[in-house]
Amino acid sequence: MAQARINVGPLDARARQIAGALAIVGGLTALDGFFQALGFLTWIVCAAMMYVGIILAMGGFKDGTAVFGFPLLILSVLDAWLPIVHKGYWGLIAGVVVAIGAFQTARTRQCPINGLLGVNTAQGSTSLG
Repeated sequence: MAQARINVGPLDARARQIAGALAIVGGLTALDGFFQALGFLTWIVCAAMMYVGIILAMGGFKDGTAVFGFPLLILSVLDAWLPIVHKGYWGLIAGVVVAIGAFQTARTRQCPINGLLGVNTAQGSTSLG
């Protein structure tokens, strides 16, 4: 009976883990001390976050990875802009919030957003491990 509430498929869960890890790394690189010392590396991390966010959000995957593709795109823009105005700690806070949501829903395989929208990415998906 516990299987009936699972609405996050294996590819979706893996995409959430990747988005969560990138959200934390992006938040850490947005901190003022890191940005002032290695600003170019912050831009590289934000470009990688944007690239992965576009891949996850473009809808090419049938397993529904867009739920964490769009927040990753938003975080990539925030993590690039906030250090410029010396508010990079907000990027880290937002990254931690997104990462907690990503890791929790990937671990439990239950997403309240998928439940509200009536999406079940666990149906018809292949097992990746």
